[in-house]
Amino acid sequence: MSDAAKGEEFEKKAEKKLNGWNLFGSSKFEDAAELYEKAASSYKLAKSWDKPGAAYINVADCHLKSGSKHEAASGYVDAAKCYNKTSPKGYFALYA
Repeated sequence: MSDAAKGEEFEKKAEKKLNGWNLFGSSKFEDAAELYEKAASSYKLAKSWDKPGAAYINVADCHLKSGSKHEAASGYVDAAKCYNKTSPKGYFALYA
């Protein structure tokens, strides 16, 4: 399985986690953020820089929903770094 395919699989699992029920004590947003981070790492290995950028934005959104503003900010920074690899405009679009 290629790195990009692994990334897509992690994203599907994260979306399933967000849309499913959570019966245990852990937050579904924290679990989804972890899966999105794994997806971003896989995409980075495949050097498909727009996809990890989008995955990191999803990480940040999950952390915002779980109330972790510092982790959300880190997610946005990681997304900006990935977008900067392909287009400087993508980097600045996050801050506009």
